[in-house]
Amino acid sequence: MKELISNAAFKEKDYEKSLVETFLRMDELLMSPAGKKELNEIMAEEGGSDDSQAGCTANVALIAGRTLYVANAGDSRSVLSSKGEAVEMSLDHKPDDDKEKTRVEKGGGYISDGRINGNLNLSRAIGDLDYKKNSDLGVEDQLIIAVPDVKKRTLTDDDEFIVIGCDGIWEVKSNQAIIDYVGERIKKGTALTKIAEDLLDTLVAPDTYSKFLIILQENNLYF
Repeated sequence: MKELISNAAFKEKDYEKSLVETFLRMDELLMSPAGKKELNEIMAEEGGSDDSQAGCTANVALIAGRTLYVANAGDSRSVLSSKGEAVEMSLDHKPDDDKEKTRVEKGGGYISDGRINGNLNLSRAIGDLDYKKNSDLGVEDQLIIAVPDVKKRTLTDDDEFIVIGCDGIWEVKSNQAIIDYVGERIKKGTALTKIAEDLLDTLVAPDTYSKFLIILQENNLYF
C-alpha cells in the first residue's frame, strides 16, 4: 500500500500503470540488501533458511470512484458478484497456459507435470528470484514474472461484493458456488468475518492421511 500510494502514476490517477509498477517494485525491494536482510530475518524466526528465495502470488483489488481494478500475478483469484452471478476479475497464471508456456520455453525453461522446471506450479509471482536471474531477459520475459494482468470494470448498482482468495479455495468450489455461499449469508446479515471462517471450514480437508492412502493405492504402493 505504501509503495502504491507513493507511485507517481498513482498520483496522476493512472491506476493500471501504478499497479503494474508497484508489483515490479516489490521484486526490486526483495532484491535490495535491505529487503534480503528483512526477509532472511523473518525466515530465521520461522526456523527456515537464512537465504530465502521465497515467492508469493498477489491479487489486488483497487476501487477508484466507480471503477474496479484488479491486478493479478499468479493463481490467486478475484470473483465479483453481480446480481448473484459470478464474474471473473482475474485469470490464473498456470504454466500450461499457452501464453505462459511460450514465455517459459523461450526463456530456456520447460514444463513438466504442469510445473516450471518440474518445480513451481504457477508462472507469475512476486519473489521466486531464482527464476528471474537471466540478465539477457527483461522483467517480462523471465521464467517467473511479477508483471500482473490488470482487469477493470465500471461498477453498477448490480455489483454486490468481491471475493479474493488463493488457489486452494477455488480448487474445491466453483466461482459460482462460492458467490452463492457468500451471497446467501450476506443477505441474512451474517458478519463477513464469520462468513469467511465458515467458508474455509467447508473447504478444508478433514485430514490429509485419507488422500495420501488413495494416492498410494492408485500407484499400487503399500507399506
